[in-house]
Amino acid sequence: MRRVLDVARVGALAALLVLAAAAGCRRASDDQREARNRHMRRALAAKDAQDIDGAIEWCERALDRKPDLALAHRELALMLDGFREDYVAAIYHYRRYLDLRPDTPNREAVEELIRHARMNFATQIGATPDEWQRDLQVRNDRIRALETELALWRSGEIQAASAAPPPAAPAARAAAPAPSAAAAPPPAVRTHVVSAGETLGTISSRYYGSPAQWNRIFDANRDRIQNPNNVRVGTALVIPAD
Repeated sequence: MRRVLDVARVGALAALLVLAAAAGCRRASDDQREARNRHMRRALAAKDAQDIDGAIEWCERALDRKPDLALAHRELALMLDGFREDYVAAIYHYRRYLDLRPDTPNREAVEELIRHARMNFATQIGATPDEWQRDLQVRNDRIRALETELALWRSGEIQAASAAPPPAAPAARAAAPAPSAAAAPPPAVRTHVVSAGETLGTISSRYYGSPAQWNRIFDANRDRIQNPNNVRVGTALVIPAD
């Protein structure tokens, strides 16, 4: 019953958010312009068809290519909040939306959604107020780290670092035979121990450069993960090779 009420409340607040945005002509025009993005068109169509997983994936693809797409942050936050119960990620996207639309007429509605997501998160983890504050601090630190990483991507520093050629390997001795393809060792198995504040999306970003690959990690660890939206801290995950 509580879950039904939560979704209904998020839906009501989302309706207020859209109505408030429509009250400002410039903001409505911004939304219409961003809705023409080819990935956002698919995301909104999937959402209208109640294909929430598909809508989330298309929003993430849109943000992979254009991180400053405010409409994608807003829609992704609403779906993560109201359907996935991934409150930490929802809070991040709500904040990004407010950062990109600082003078939006629906700021009050978004801030109320953030407060609601914080309360739901506290209920979800069953923590005491002190524990909640400590855990939120860890997650806030993680959100700031994600924002820093986003800024580096936008400035081109991460791309430049990843594009740098690897150091040249020393020349092989003439007497040493070249190894055959059949004798090449298999790729090493990577593991990752989940720490506080991490989700499959953030882990995917770390290893693959995009949160959209989270399902690869989930498929490889179905024996360890019961709920992809709530991965236990300390779980050792297998990270599939690129």
